[in-house]
Amino acid sequence: MATVWMGVLALEPVAGALPQRHLLTRATAEGLMAAMGAQLARFLPPEHDYGFVWSAALYDPAQLLRPGFPVHQELGNLFLAGQRAGVAAGHSLTLCERDGRMPTALLEPDVAIGGGTLFTIPVAITGSEDAIAAATERLEIDLYGQGLADAAIVYELARDLGLSFEHVRLMSLLDLSAMMAAQLEHIGFGFAWQLIEERLYGNPPQCLEVSTALGQSLKLDDGAVWLSFLPYSLYARQNAGLGDQRLNEYVAQLHEFRQLQGLLAAHGMIVRVRLPQADTGHACSRQNDDFVIDSLSPNAPVRACLHEAAGLGAIALTLVDAAGAAVEHRYPLSAAAIGRFRDEARAQQWPIERLGRVVLSTDGEDLAAPSEGVRH
Repeated sequence: MATVWMGVLALEPVAGALPQRHLLTRATAEGLMAAMGAQLARFLPPEHDYGFVWSAALYDPAQLLRPGFPVHQELGNLFLAGQRAGVAAGHSLTLCERDGRMPTALLEPDVAIGGGTLFTIPVAITGSEDAIAAATERLEIDLYGQGLADAAIVYELARDLGLSFEHVRLMSLLDLSAMMAAQLEHIGFGFAWQLIEERLYGNPPQCLEVSTALGQSLKLDDGAVWLSFLPYSLYARQNAGLGDQRLNEYVAQLHEFRQLQGLLAAHGMIVRVRLPQADTGHACSRQNDDFVIDSLSPNAPVRACLHEAAGLGAIALTLVDAAGAAVEHRYPLSAAAIGRFRDEARAQQWPIERLGRVVLSTDGEDLAAPSEGVRH
């Protein structure tokens, strides 16, 4: 593993502007190498030798803030490989696309987690342990107040990407972490950052449990984050209230649950699901292939009903027997689970009825099939 200082060039486009691509052209990358290296060199102690390596692509910050910091470690490792091939220790190395692909899989931008307003270009400084310690001390202090990118860098990025920027600045990965913490706190997800931060920087990470704004439990344990999941029937037993109001509250909780799944996965966290009061060492006994399954009857199902909520999509699938009674409710834990269920239903010859709403039983205590007594 390489010894590196880890930083980024953070790009904030003007409001509403998004890049049409995430890979810089080779010509732009080669032109930026000298300018970026020269700006960073102004902050480096002159008594040490340093190398500079960067990836000419745009990444969502979450991809860089993953356990082990795999993108930056890949930069350092590729620089070391370059040294073995003749790249001098004090030289710069630009890693850019060829035929639309980055040099290694780890350097491919994960565009599936995009949607934010901040993009990052990872940069790394290489050197001996003493050199990196000295550089870190300087860079962590100086870049905070003097990290705005030189005009030549901003111009080349704007020209290549066809974007205007509010800010382009160099910062350390620690400063990027602080920025992400502030953003998550602002939208009410500061509790999630506590777990992410512990997983990133804990040495070793400690067991940590937090609660969401809606009272859901998250626990970091043994390298994974465990999320509690409630089927509607259990939620209804634990929460008094009218059916419609309680259902709306459940949908809000499920929305929060899915937001957490996406956020934690974007940061490379292992996410597992458990029922409340279940030991974290054991997965939910009724979790199967990305579903939480609430079994009601041993009867054979002959069809399925898809419960949906506006703005959230699929809530659950209810399997129904020949008499019209519910056999089980399956709560999908991923979009892929829906696709797998469609394959299963096709193989079993189960028709799937899209209800376009959530159907509750007459007492409002559980989901139901339309043929049963319902109240919603």
